[in-house]
Amino acid sequence: MLHFPGGRLKDARLVPVNGLKSPFGVAIDAQNRVWVSNAQSDTVVRFSANDPSKAESFRAGIGVRGIALDSKGNLWVASNMSLDFPPPVIPDGVSIMKQFQLAGEHLLKTLTAGKTTGVVNMIRADGTQLAPMGVTGNGAISVPWGVSIDGNDDVWVANFWGRGVVRMAGAEPKGLSQGTKPGDVVHVFTGGTFQMLTDVVIDPAGNIWAANNWNDFDTVISDHPAYPRSTWGGGSGFTVIYGIAAPVKTPLMGQVRAS
Repeated sequence: MLHFPGGRLKDARLVPVNGLKSPFGVAIDAQNRVWVSNAQSDTVVRFSANDPSKAESFRAGIGVRGIALDSKGNLWVASNMSLDFPPPVIPDGVSIMKQFQLAGEHLLKTLTAGKTTGVVNMIRADGTQLAPMGVTGNGAISVPWGVSIDGNDDVWVANFWGRGVVRMAGAEPKGLSQGTKPGDVVHVFTGGTFQMLTDVVIDPAGNIWAANNWNDFDTVISDHPAYPRSTWGGGSGFTVIYGIAAPVKTPLMGQVRAS
């Protein structure tokens, strides 16, 4: 990992950080602590930006992807697979695309019809969790990938396998139905324009931008896809849900800020 003492690029040096395994997402909180998700593990690593040698790990789900901080400093984490799901066997040192291929083949083989996997965790600033096993929205969460927080601290999840966007109640639900608890699913957005999403972000107008990263799953993971479908691997840009989220200030720097 690169560490920039004094903020000067010429002083950059590599500093080892314990616990990293194919790092994927990064977020920096108001205490100048760096949170990093591990794509090839079930943990999130946290360390001080001033002293990366002192790192601590927090368990999430398997195949940790997107992370985001709400306005209270809670970290929301999206993991592809639940802790009770059989993990894929991925050798150390393989490329990220090979990781995707192996994990995808494992999901196709293991995830039977009608079943889902994947969790969203909320890790508080003191290291405690909303639910140690994560929340699934009673199966609404299906191989989640990206996660973003809106100006109301609601949580928006890019549902990769579910081909849609999931809105979840944040740490302190407000403006929602009576009895709504943190992590409850408020709504699932699906439609023909959604493909296999890997990220979702919110702009200052409250629009949701969802990244259609993959289209045909078999084509992406296949070494020799069928010619008529060989160009179907990549997704088709973005899908926008206009004005549905609470606006945020951009650029996003650390914890989310309401617009």
